[in-house]
Amino acid sequence: MGFMIRPNASPSIWGAHAPRVRSPYIELHTCSAFSFLRGASFPEQFAQAAAELEMPAMALLDRNGVYGAQRFSVAAREQNTRPIIGAELSMEDGSILPVLVENRTGYKNLCELLTQAHLRSEKGKCAVRWNELPPFAEGLVALFGPGSAGCQPAVCGSLPQTTFNSARAHKPGARQAAGRDRLAACAPRNSANRVRFLINTFGREKVCVEIQRHFLRGEERINRQLIDLARSNRLPILATNGVQYARPYGREVLDVFTCIREHTHLDAAGKLLTQNSQRHLKSDREMRELFRDLPEAIENTSRLAERLTFSLENIGYEFPSFPVPEGHDMDSFLRTIVWFGAQQRYATISTVVKQKLEEELALITKLGFAGYFLIVWDIVNFCREHNIMVQGRGSAANSAVCYCLAITPVDPVSNHLVFERFLNESRKGWPDIDLDLPSGDRREAVIQEIYRRYGKHGAAMTANVITFRGRSAAREIGKALNFSPSILDRFSHLFGRAFWIASRICSRTAIFRTRSISNRKSSRLVCRRNIRACRRSLDCIRRSTVCRDILASIPAE
Repeated sequence: MGFMIRPNASPSIWGAHAPRVRSPYIELHTCSAFSFLRGASFPEQFAQAAAELEMPAMALLDRNGVYGAQRFSVAAREQNTRPIIGAELSMEDGSILPVLVENRTGYKNLCELLTQAHLRSEKGKCAVRWNELPPFAEGLVALFGPGSAGCQPAVCGSLPQTTFNSARAHKPGARQAAGRDRLAACAPRNSANRVRFLINTFGREKVCVEIQRHFLRGEERINRQLIDLARSNRLPILATNGVQYARPYGREVLDVFTCIREHTHLDAAGKLLTQNSQRHLKSDREMRELFRDLPEAIENTSRLAERLTFSLENIGYEFPSFPVPEGHDMDSFLRTIVWFGAQQRYATISTVVKQKLEEELALITKLGFAGYFLIVWDIVNFCREHNIMVQGRGSAANSAVCYCLAITPVDPVSNHLVFERFLNESRKGWPDIDLDLPSGDRREAVIQEIYRRYGKHGAAMTANVITFRGRSAAREIGKALNFSPSILDRFSHLFGRAFWIASRICSRTAIFRTRSISNRKSSRLVCRRNIRACRRSLDCIRRSTVCRDILASIPAE
């Protein structure tokens, strides 16, 4: 496919007077398996692939969440690749708006925006309203382009048609579709208006026009429209590959995921599947060849990446302030109740106990964890007052402070337990105190009390990421391959605890010898290992209740 050469397609608003130095290409639009059936590679696989390509930085933009950001950040730093965080926002009219986090304020705003959208949506769905963007725009950079995963090669990827088609009026679901159209009425109706809306919302220096080239029919017509929009609005062009898998063979896994997501199989999926395997992480040389007529689109990736300085390493965290009596701060109040508890726990406070408590209290004060211990102590007190069984467990039993606060029942001094296993100065993050509670109404009473004290936005249930395992992975792959129910049962039974053994013998078993499978289907059998442990969705488990300002932290689905 030939590409139209358009010199000076758009001005660069970054470093306009800087000397012309060739900068490396940086991928700024990647979806991982944490996009839940829209990405086919783990964050760690992307980090490894980026390092192999000598990419100095890379951005992860999962759909409607930052679920893979932490794992990606850790893996990328281990590979000496700078992680950049962002997300793809599903808008109310069906369009996708990718945004990148520039600083801590941007991360806070992104999480608040996502949480707000998830809380009002039914489980598994999320729709951000266009009129919600302005209050949360600070610290974010918006990418305006053809869309991301699963979009057709038309400007409607990011610029969907929102007009109502009267021909659908008598079809099922037309009323709901009309309702969605009315909801989107406040959104800009055409590409020019939408670009101006984004410029007014984020600022001209915070909006980029995104160009992708995947050798698809009609793609260059879209790109020409996007280039014209960039020129007329003086916006920089940004080259991305809309990456959905780390390496080319990941396309097969993505096709299976698409069938699972759309409840269909490979024979019937048709245009729902990707048309080629171009959405993998590409090298600087490959991208420069693709955009040889738009070299500034490659250079702009590095210029933008330099501005995106946010890192999860320095995000910090502060527990809610615990209300203390007048004349006390949290540190002094913790010290007071610990020594009071020590008098209850020990008949005589020996020198060893006193030294142990002083050392622990000094470290807790130094690390700023007094409020955390007070919150846990307060929850335990509530349980005791209402005759609800409660007991701390795990490494918290190594702490004399926890013992004196009646959080744990084991004396760590007489049992010679090591406090540093629970908390030490080199530890990153706060200590983990698990409280065991009885099931049923008694446990629910504790949860509701926490919600009452800290508010619906200050307490949250722990999110559990549901993954595919051996047997479930085999069954879902079989459905995507359109196996009959009897074959599905026999196929899935092969994949239990000995998954890796079954994967070696399945190609020889009669299941595959007695059934003629097309080349397209047989090629998908490589998915059985890749799909295993991939992310399916989020669910909520009643393991613990987290007291924090959820609106400024992690979005919940």
